[in-house]
Amino acid sequence: MTNAPQLQNFRVFPKHVGIWEGTWTICDRDGNKIQQFTAVLDQQIVDNEWRQTNTQTNADGSIDIQQFVGRVVGEGQLEILSEQFPFSNYKTLATEIDDRSIVFKMWEKATNALRAIELIHLVTEIDRVRTTQSFAPDGQLQAVMTIVERKNVG
Repeated sequence: MTNAPQLQNFRVFPKHVGIWEGTWTICDRDGNKIQQFTAVLDQQIVDNEWRQTNTQTNADGSIDIQQFVGRVVGEGQLEILSEQFPFSNYKTLATEIDDRSIVFKMWEKATNALRAIELIHLVTEIDRVRTTQSFAPDGQLQAVMTIVERKNVG
């Protein structure tokens, strides 16, 4: 028997279980759009771990797939890991901050430099908005990303 917090009992993460589809828009530090694509995210809780697969469809029709695993490190907190480059170079902490929002902070493993902060806000049970600030290795703002997603419910 374990005393570790159970992910299915967290306030926010269980609300994100399912298939989400949306548009990702990346702007440079001055707000000029530099990239846009769609992605489908499959997010599940399996054996007290967060399992996520992102399937990204690029403008040229190519597809990229990224996989992530989140492990409970405290009440309302997950460490997010990936074995795939470039995400294998980062350590990420995801923290529930209220009943609808999660903040992700991502650091470069080699230097401990903060590389991104993301806020995920559940607007309704099936709509969420994500905003990300990305930083260059020297700490300067590099890009801003907005993601608007809807949960597949049927």
